[in-house]
Amino acid sequence: MSSTAFPRTIEAITPAWLTQVLRNSGALGAAAVSGIACSSLGEGVGFMSAMQRLTLTYDGPAPGAPRSLVAKLAPLHPGAREIDKAFKFYERETGFYGAIGPTSPVRAPRAYHVEFEAESHDFILLLEDMAPARLGDQLAGLSVEDTTVAIRGVAGLHAQWWEKPALRDYPWLADIDGPAFRPLQPIYQQCWPALVDFLGDEMSPQLRTAGERFATRVDALLDVVGTFPRTVMHGDYRADNMFFDVGATAEPFAVADWQITSNGPSAFDLAYLMTGSLSVADRRRHQDDLLGLHHQILMDGGVSNYALKQAREEYRHCAMLAWCWPVIAVGSLDMANERGVAFFHIWCERAMTAITDLKAWDLIP
Repeated sequence: MSSTAFPRTIEAITPAWLTQVLRNSGALGAAAVSGIACSSLGEGVGFMSAMQRLTLTYDGPAPGAPRSLVAKLAPLHPGAREIDKAFKFYERETGFYGAIGPTSPVRAPRAYHVEFEAESHDFILLLEDMAPARLGDQLAGLSVEDTTVAIRGVAGLHAQWWEKPALRDYPWLADIDGPAFRPLQPIYQQCWPALVDFLGDEMSPQLRTAGERFATRVDALLDVVGTFPRTVMHGDYRADNMFFDVGATAEPFAVADWQITSNGPSAFDLAYLMTGSLSVADRRRHQDDLLGLHHQILMDGGVSNYALKQAREEYRHCAMLAWCWPVIAVGSLDMANERGVAFFHIWCERAMTAITDLKAWDLIP
């Protein structure tokens, strides 16, 4: 369903509108939504969208209808809006939920309603509320057990779409070496001074030198990464976007926040996950085994002509590329709450240590 009248703010969501879209989705029968109670979600976690939990009441029996939903809309924060205009995050996420999500081997929350307006980049997603599932916490870090679950999940998606011609059927599915990623280099350059100020002495002189050199070579690394085998990659595969122990279902693990969904290498999801959501000690101890697990699932899923040695080298390249994200996040987004500030510090610490351990700076073209 598409219209120019969809709500642009949480306050604009009405019982009448919710009744209409839930009926259109097949989730609601004769009853009507009679009340909505809103509560905030994602404080210090979600930076690229406005999210609220909507707790619903109905004017009569509503068997099977959701008792709560997550509403996701474009945020008011100008930094997030500018990032979206450069990278088309909202178009990508609504595209995923409309086209790929329903058949994805890794579970995504059910989308009850999806709308996107190309001119304004406003959007709305009404998503399944995954509560009381256990939400991952990037600040605390994922356990090795949870990381294993996450890698098993995304490996199925990677195998399903590995080098498939159908990747070209979705114009919103941005190529990692295409126009949607080319703003990375100038935005990195703009944000780098803010990151240097933010980290101060936490950044080693060697990494600072490499980071300054990388500022003019991001495009060149994108060109290299663009030669790797392609699949659907999540693009923001980190703990805060993951749900574990999702009740008595066939898929006890689920992933949200598909805004960076792209046509790119599977190694990026692995690098982004392990250099951002695992503790330094756990990554060092288990990195090779986890890479081997992912590779084996690809092989079991029908992928061929992809050696484990190649997968490990692609992981190193993507660890360097993934460094762009904390740089841009620190330089662009609101860090008004304590968890947000702590989150950025730990993300940078893990990423910097990984780049150093892997000597990923040697791969800057």
